[in-house]
Amino acid sequence: MLYTFLSVPKMPSGCKEFEKIQVANIIKHLCHNTPTGQKIKESFRARFGYDILDARARTGSDRGTHYDLEILINGEWKRVEHKGSCKLSLIKEGDVPWAAGVQFYNGGCEKYRLTKEYAHCWYNTHILSGTLKAEWNIMAPIPSFEEFLRGDCCKQDNPTTPFQKELKEKVRAVRPKGSLLKEREPIVRDLIINEEELKYDVSQLANEVLDQKDYWVDIRGDVDGEFNVAWHPKYTITEIESITVKREKDIKFVFNCAGGLSFKGILRWGKGAGFSCLRLDLK
Repeated sequence: MLYTFLSVPKMPSGCKEFEKIQVANIIKHLCHNTPTGQKIKESFRARFGYDILDARARTGSDRGTHYDLEILINGEWKRVEHKGSCKLSLIKEGDVPWAAGVQFYNGGCEKYRLTKEYAHCWYNTHILSGTLKAEWNIMAPIPSFEEFLRGDCCKQDNPTTPFQKELKEKVRAVRPKGSLLKEREPIVRDLIINEEELKYDVSQLANEVLDQKDYWVDIRGDVDGEFNVAWHPKYTITEIESITVKREKDIKFVFNCAGGLSFKGILRWGKGAGFSCLRLDLK
């Protein structure tokens, strides 16, 4: 049988861009019931006992919509989160759907009390103290903490305060693509972590995002070539019983939940250490 599709861009080498095209291809194959689409549908039927009747792209922005596509099941449109890897690999029994992929929640600095405390420690140690201003001969005035928090740490992009913009420009002139990596050490070492607050914040934010995902599809490989597929049901975090903390270059967490589910977190800078986009990602 001959299948004819609209033109789809060639798969890029970067996995982030790969995922966007992969989702479009999944929808294409499901809608046209290709052999690839049949393989994905059969995996769903084997897991849940229902047939996928149709598929469509999601609506909404990247930041506000926490799922990737929709499938038609028993007359209802259900939301699906796609995770996986651009590399072909086996899917192990018991793997969570995000095991081989990126984070399931990209949590900006404004979302957690702990990230704000990290920002405050960084500000006091490196900015308010005048250390960075003197070391890098920054001419811009030192911002207030609130300006630093809102204008730089909470931004998912480059810094916006004059101080941080000048700092990044001068650091990058000396260290192309580099950042303030060593300056993380005293913050990571000394940051006080209130685990009860962190448990509450993480469970509330994670469940808010997880509630938007009716199903998860884990695909390893390229749906236009070789791939493995597994489907997973909706996830809900009932209770975070304990947290394992590892203070390395960044601060890493393992959240151990009731019922045996566990997931990871990392508190890190996203647009160059010490410049902007401070976040706690859940994976």
